[in-house]
Amino acid sequence: MGRDALLGVDLGTSGVKAVVVGADATVLGEADAACPVRSPRPGRTETDPDAWWAATVAAVRAALCRADHPTITAVGVDGQMHGLVLARDDAEPVRPALLWADQRAGAELDRWQELAKTDRERLANPLVPGMTGPLLAWTARHEPAALARARWALLPKDWLRLRLTGAAATDPSDASATLLWDVPADAWSGAALRAADVPEGLLPPVVASDEAAGRLREDAAAELGLPSGIPVAAGAGDTPAALLAAGLAPGQVQITVGSGAQIVTGAAEPAPVPGVHVYRTAEKAGWYRMAAVQNAGLALDWVRALLGATWEELYAAVEGAPDSGGVVFLPHLTGERTPALGVSGALSGLRLATGRTEILRAAVEGVAFTLRHAATLLPDGLPPTVRLTGGGARDPRLRALLADVLGVELHPVRLRSASALGAAQLAARAAALEMARPRPHRDPVVRPTDRSEIYNVKFQRYLEQLDTSRI
Repeated sequence: MGRDALLGVDLGTSGVKAVVVGADATVLGEADAACPVRSPRPGRTETDPDAWWAATVAAVRAALCRADHPTITAVGVDGQMHGLVLARDDAEPVRPALLWADQRAGAELDRWQELAKTDRERLANPLVPGMTGPLLAWTARHEPAALARARWALLPKDWLRLRLTGAAATDPSDASATLLWDVPADAWSGAALRAADVPEGLLPPVVASDEAAGRLREDAAAELGLPSGIPVAAGAGDTPAALLAAGLAPGQVQITVGSGAQIVTGAAEPAPVPGVHVYRTAEKAGWYRMAAVQNAGLALDWVRALLGATWEELYAAVEGAPDSGGVVFLPHLTGERTPALGVSGALSGLRLATGRTEILRAAVEGVAFTLRHAATLLPDGLPPTVRLTGGGARDPRLRALLADVLGVELHPVRLRSASALGAAQLAARAAALEMARPRPHRDPVVRPTDRSEIYNVKFQRYLEQLDTSRI
C-alpha cells in the first residue's frame, strides 16, 4: 500500500469512469468500463442497474491497479441526471432503470401543466418527460406492481451509493432536476408529488453533496478492492460535479460540447426562465442555469456514419469560406430540450449539385446554430468571452466555427475526467480532508473572424427553417 488517495466514480449514460486522486489533485489512476443502453421500444431508454455495478467494479479495480493500489480514504459519486431507478431496501432493482433520454412519460406531463401557476413556477424548470417525476407518474399508472415492490425511487448515482453503503439518500443538485423539487424552498414539492401520484416516503432523505451519506459496506468493499467503513459522499449530478472541479466565476458562461451540449452560468436566485433549466450546485448553496441541447456530437456522429465519413472529413468540410445559401440542417434527431422543446430534425436546401461535403458542413453548422439559438434564452445572453470545454469541442476547426457563429471569444479549457474529479472533491470534504482544486489546461484563445457576418445571415435561414418544421 502506498500513499493515501480519494476515489471519484462517475456513472455516465453508457459507462462508468473511476478516478483515483491524490490530495494535490493529481490523477494517480483512472479507468472506465462500458455498460449497455437498451431501447426495448421506440422512445424508451433503459439500463439494468446491475450492469452499472459490474462496470463500477471493473473501472474501480482497473483505476486502483493503475494507481499502484493507494489507500483510499473516501469515495464520492456523481452521475447522469434525471431518470428513475426503483429499488428495494437492499438495492435490488425491481425493473430496469429508466434514463434521461426516455420519452415514454410525455402524456404524464399534462399533470404538471395542470398545476397551479405558483406551484409550477417553484419547480423552476421546463417540463421534460425523462425527468424523474414524470417517469414516476408513468410507472404509477402503467406498472403499479413494480412500484408496489419498490422501497425507494432513486436517481442513478443514488442507486449506486445505496449499493455501496446500504443507505438511501439524494442530494439537492439531483433533486432539483426531478420536477418534484420546490427549488426556492430546497424541499420536495407536495403539489408535484400529488401530480406524480406517489407518496413522499418513496423518495430518499436529502443530504448535502459534500456530506457523508453512508459508509462502504463490507461486501461492496470486497468486490471493489477497497477498505470497508470509509465514508461515501452524497455526491452530485454530473454537470454540477464537473462545475465544482473546473470552477465557474460569477458572470462567467461555459459551453460544454459532447454527445449533447450545455450552456451554463451561475444564478443569483432560482427564478424560472422559459426554456432554461435551474438547478442547485454541488455547494452548500447556490444555483446554476443551463440551456441543455440534446443533439450535438450525437447528431454529428449520426450524419458521419450515414455518409460513411471520418471525423477528419467531417471537420474538414467547414474549413472553406461559408456561403449564405446552401444546405440547412436541424440536428434535433432525438427531439430537443433547449432551444425548441420537442422539435425534430430536418435537412433543407438540397439541389442536384449538393454533395457529401455540403451536407457534412451543414451538420456542423446546424449544431453551432442550435447552440447560438439556445444561448439567446439565457437572461443575459452570452458575454464577450466564453469558456469552452468538452471532448466534442477539441477539434480546432469546430472551435473556429463556434467562435464565428456565436460571435464571441472562446477560451478552451481541458480538465480530464472533470465530473469524477468533482466527485473526488466531494469525497474529500465528506471525510474532512484537504484536496487542492484541479488545474485545467488552457488552450489558445479562439476569436471570431469576418466569417461571422455570413453566419449571421445563415443563422436567420436556420431560424426560418425551424419555424417551418413546426408547422
